[in-house]
Amino acid sequence: MDERLHGVLLAVSGDDSDLLRAIDARGSGLRVVRRCADAADLLSAAMAGLAALVVVDTGFDEFDRSVVDRLEHAGATGIVLTPADQLEHWATIGWPVEDRGTSPDAVRARLQALARAVGVGRARRTSPAATVISSASPARPDDESDDRLWAELMAPDPFSSITPDRAGGASAASPPEEALARSVPRRSDAPDGGAARIDSARGPADDPGAVVDEPGGGLAVVWGPRCSSGRTTIAAALAHCLAPAGGSILVDADLEGPCLNQVLGLPEDSSGLATAARLAGHGRLDDETLEALLIPFGPSERLLSGLGRPGRWRELPPSAMSEVWRHCRRLAAWTIVDISGGPVDDSVDEYTLEPGRGAVAAGLVRNADVVLVVGGADPVGIRRLLQLLGDLDDEMRPTGRMEVVVTRVRSGVAGPAPQRAVRNALERYGRLSEVVLVPDDPVTADRCLMEGRPVTDAAPDSALGRALTALADRVAPEAAAARRPGRAARRRGLGLRRGREARGGRLRRARRSARSSGVERAAVRPASISVDAGPSAPPPDGGVTMRKSGPPPGAAPPPPPPPPGAGGAVPPAASAERRRGRRAR
Repeated sequence: MDERLHGVLLAVSGDDSDLLRAIDARGSGLRVVRRCADAADLLSAAMAGLAALVVVDTGFDEFDRSVVDRLEHAGATGIVLTPADQLEHWATIGWPVEDRGTSPDAVRARLQALARAVGVGRARRTSPAATVISSASPARPDDESDDRLWAELMAPDPFSSITPDRAGGASAASPPEEALARSVPRRSDAPDGGAARIDSARGPADDPGAVVDEPGGGLAVVWGPRCSSGRTTIAAALAHCLAPAGGSILVDADLEGPCLNQVLGLPEDSSGLATAARLAGHGRLDDETLEALLIPFGPSERLLSGLGRPGRWRELPPSAMSEVWRHCRRLAAWTIVDISGGPVDDSVDEYTLEPGRGAVAAGLVRNADVVLVVGGADPVGIRRLLQLLGDLDDEMRPTGRMEVVVTRVRSGVAGPAPQRAVRNALERYGRLSEVVLVPDDPVTADRCLMEGRPVTDAAPDSALGRALTALADRVAPEAAAARRPGRAARRRGLGLRRGREARGGRLRRARRSARSSGVERAAVRPASISVDAGPSAPPPDGGVTMRKSGPPPGAAPPPPPPPPGAGGAVPPAASAERRRGRRAR
């Protein structure tokens, strides 16, 4: 009987002879079927079903995180080799990560354990992807050679305790299959790589394949049907209102019409989102690098600018974007992502195994902490909103909290009681009882757009500003408490301004009443404060006397005005009195 071996694709930069000999060793149960020249060769071999096991080096030509995703879609899995100083950057890739200096025997042992953990053994002999090839060596004389081979392959792994487990800390006594299964979780579509969320109402993600990472900030996604107005305005307002709770990052992930740079009045030099994705794909993104790509537009609000043109969506692979979201969570208490409207689709091209245009949005909607679905208050907008919510199946339904927001609520399209009409329609046709309504305020929205500021910053006391602030408090109540001191100061300033306006109004009314009753204007002027500079002794209260304005004591009274019809020149005093009378009228 021929010795049956399992194929391995070897994609390693530099000298791979030692690793080749270790994998092809007699009794290993493995055989290298192709030494790939580049990433395209590696993907072609995996898609052709030549092997289901891969050993790849991060220094390999054109290798990045998207290559791992495409290999998984092809049914392959494997081990990633990287230098020791880059282990942390590649730890969230979803495959076992080994030091490039690890001995070839240890890599072979990990590859054998991976074959057992993912079922690339006897359970997958019939799978097209798990190709079983015949050895070039002659057959052994006895018929039990295959059984001895599998017995050796299923033996305890002496190297299972070398590589620490990232997810659960497997001990040396744990079975190698269980240890590897915990350290190499099944990849998920979580935008943050399965990182633990801080929402108090929820624990870590229920996905058994999620990698539990250090706690980070919350992730809110602003979504809605196509042509729904107000998504960008709401996203900018949320970033401003949630910033006092620990900073906020606003991300323009709209792949069809990015416009946050224009809305906030910021220059559009380059795409920070594309740069971050490119660095994350090659394992070079860290917190400091991402911080340098953010554009501040407030005391603690920063923007990660989006793509300049819709055709560049392929620059944002989901595998790289998951790393970007993970770093955003670590840098700010809240990350607000503005995405394209319409149904999301995470389908994969069956020829190239590349994710589609909606893969990033699908991962965000499915795994965000809060999803805000924004629709319009007119009949067309309500219909599109209900259709979008009705098309959400169990696979695409958000795992986090979902808030339905209806914008531009006005009587022109919803009747004399627009709020009640919108609530009744959503409850009757969509069974939605909890809905946030935002009034229509085009004057305020246009003014804030021209100023390049969020509505909650430029017009917090307007109807639109109050509604958006209430929405932010609903999303994160802790942000309202952090924002309360600034709100109290603004209220005090508003009270002082209103007091001054009230006093000015009372003075103007008194003057109008005096003019209507024929009293001299000087009689209704308020008492003035003057310093007595005469030779007499100052009063006992400090020398400041209160008296009504008028001529000083002992001065000659002004001459009387000439009678009507009298000729001659008008005295200067009378001319001045006439001018004062005309100004009073």
